[in-house]
Amino acid sequence: MGRLGTIIATMMFFAAAGEAGAQCVKQGDELCQNGQTYRCEKTGSELTPIFQNLPCAVNAPAQTLTGTWIGSGHQSPAGDAGADWSIAMTIRDDGASIDYPSLGCGGSLSQTSRDAASAEFHESITYGQDKCIDGGDITVRFFKGNLSWTWVGQADGQPYNAIAVLTRQ
Repeated sequence: MGRLGTIIATMMFFAAAGEAGAQCVKQGDELCQNGQTYRCEKTGSELTPIFQNLPCAVNAPAQTLTGTWIGSGHQSPAGDAGADWSIAMTIRDDGASIDYPSLGCGGSLSQTSRDAASAEFHESITYGQDKCIDGGDITVRFFKGNLSWTWVGQADGQPYNAIAVLTRQ
């Protein structure tokens, strides 16, 4: 390997070490960073994660859709109440409900599919029917710890859609 190759390899090592460096607490600890194992070793006066060339898996806590999720929806085309409104969605193991507090309506959700990372629901507006479109379909998916939320429906032959990012309350 020429001088340039050595410099690049050294830079790659320090870049990788820098990613996991803040996690070293004591000498001998092993870290799982981006699917690779690093071992904390003393280099001078610093603890540095040293690449071990061993794949690893992070035991992250299982995410669950169950809970209350809140956010702001954006509708296209905008309705009578405007394009942006609040959402509070509660997903339980035995069902789900939705409220649109700023619109004054909400209702129940019938689950049509679900897996560990996503679910689909059919919406039935049970209060404030004159303020919201009834019968829409909602899809939620985990995205970076939040829920990516989409809604599609129609009123008077006009298709509408809405999007949101919901955070766990």
